[in-house]
Amino acid sequence: MKKLLATTAVAMIALTGAASAQSVLERVLSQIDNATNLASVNGTFANIAENIGGSTSVRIFEAVAAGGETITEAEYLAEMDRRATAAANAVSVPAAPVRSAYPDTTAGNAAYTTDLGLYTTAVANRETAFNTAVTAYEALYTDAGLIEVGGLAGVNGSINNTVDGITTATETAFAGVVTAVEFNMPTMNFGTMATTALGAVNTGEITLGVNASVDEAKTSSTNAVSTVMGQLGGSADTGAIVLNVASNMTGINGSINNSMTEVNGVVGALSTTALGAVNTGTIISGVNSAVQGIIGTSGANVATN
Repeated sequence: MKKLLATTAVAMIALTGAASAQSVLERVLSQIDNATNLASVNGTFANIAENIGGSTSVRIFEAVAAGGETITEAEYLAEMDRRATAAANAVSVPAAPVRSAYPDTTAGNAAYTTDLGLYTTAVANRETAFNTAVTAYEALYTDAGLIEVGGLAGVNGSINNTVDGITTATETAFAGVVTAVEFNMPTMNFGTMATTALGAVNTGEITLGVNASVDEAKTSSTNAVSTVMGQLGGSADTGAIVLNVASNMTGINGSINNSMTEVNGVVGALSTTALGAVNTGTIISGVNSAVQGIIGTSGANVATN
């Protein structure tokens, strides 16, 4: 199993084939070297932002059935939680009885005790349903251990907040057969959260000049000048390789995860940006400015582009 995220922005040349441990420039040069139908190259110009990344260990789980699927630990846990939560939600739980809602009489106390017992039993049944679903799902997969996966040890700009609120009762009172339990539910207020994760950013600029030749003939009273110009890589017998590349071959994580259990809370504005590769660079031909610089010299000029 191998998951690889790759985003490439390429100007002047398109690259094909699977991503490898080689850099973009190395792969381009190897393709040029192996080509037999290309004109000779008189220049290689590269402006590259690249993020290859390394490898990381990922725990995987394999289906018990022969030929079954293989999933990651994250996928395994997510599906387990989904099934267990669905099973728990299928159990109806009445609202917790409030002692003040029952009259302080023998009949009222008995009704409160009955309703409290029904509520407690329903909560226990919900927990049992949750655990049963977890056990059933665990039987479907076996832990296959760790494998090395390339490209996932990348840029991590994630934000994770986990808050567990109520764990035990803060106050308990007993009055005969009646029990009152109070929970102190804390309040957590999260402010604004923002994260940005960038794999590779290229804002560079490549400006190309020209090849030029000047021939001049001169006598004591007359001179003639012939100028020939060609853009680099623009002639029929020679070429130029020009690359303006942002390449990302690794994982980018800019997620925001908030988990709150049995707690009151407010989360402010959340903003996340995850970019694998961004290329806003330019490649500029220098012919126009170069031509203007050469034309205007004294004598008869002939310019060829």
